[in-house]
Amino acid sequence: MTVIIDSHAHLYGPRLTPGAWINAFVDYGCAISNRPPEFVRGRVEETWFDESGDLLISDMDEAGIEKAIVIAIDFALYAGVDDEISLEQRYEIYHRAVDRFSDRLILYGGIDPRRPHSAKFVERAVNEWGLRGFKLWCTGVNPGDRACYRVYEKCAELNLPVVVHTGQEIAPACSEPTRPIYVDQPSNDFPEVSFVLAHAGMAWWEEAASLAWHHPNVYVDTAYWQSKYLQEPADFPRKLRALLSLAGNGKVFFGSDWPALRTVTKVNHANWVEIIQSLPGDEASGVDFTKEEIDLFLGGAAQQALGIE
Repeated sequence: MTVIIDSHAHLYGPRLTPGAWINAFVDYGCAISNRPPEFVRGRVEETWFDESGDLLISDMDEAGIEKAIVIAIDFALYAGVDDEISLEQRYEIYHRAVDRFSDRLILYGGIDPRRPHSAKFVERAVNEWGLRGFKLWCTGVNPGDRACYRVYEKCAELNLPVVVHTGQEIAPACSEPTRPIYVDQPSNDFPEVSFVLAHAGMAWWEEAASLAWHHPNVYVDTAYWQSKYLQEPADFPRKLRALLSLAGNGKVFFGSDWPALRTVTKVNHANWVEIIQSLPGDEASGVDFTKEEIDLFLGGAAQQALGIE
């Protein structure tokens, strides 16, 4: 039986997500859906806000997804605002949600490495809130920055994987620091740390795949790759085939970025899984996939690389 693992999901809500980020996503949602702001904002509140984890679990059940990595993000420095609630309070909310579904949800999370005592906070998050992986959201900080190295050192000490955001960001965040190539040096300097290039670099996906191929400790996830399917459905099998081949066997993880595209598109968790599972034997696409490699992509690769039981 195929074990399906969503390697990249989120929980959002009024206490977890700054208004500045919600506003930026509403603008983005309007642009990609041609819907008015009041419609998109209403959909965000209806389909995004899930501080309990109930909505995520419901979607996972519908899709047949056994486990998901829930990634907490430190938004405040990006948003240019003071913390509306403290990081500690936010991690308490995440912990309560994940703890309710401890057999299904796994907590990864981040702290902006520019914050004082960021490495100590990572250790505290492991001990107090059950953190099992670190997320670096490259908004104004390059993954090769020495401030990040303090956190990588702590992750190496605690045996934590590091998920690094790669690929274009929503304005006003700057996309340039999110190039996959900036993980090249850290992955050399910390060979004991598993680095996961989130979103497989999006437009820079070939660069991300090349890094995964050349570094035994670098992997990629396909969170938000539903957008590539929506943009060019007929070409999507070719792109995924190329990503799997270029990155190497067991180097690519299934991910969704839940609930991002749930708001303004028709691709939900269940649709996304169905699209992937339909690829083996799809003669119309002209692209070959085996069931074994799709099973590995859907869950086996993340199980093996990230130690998910």
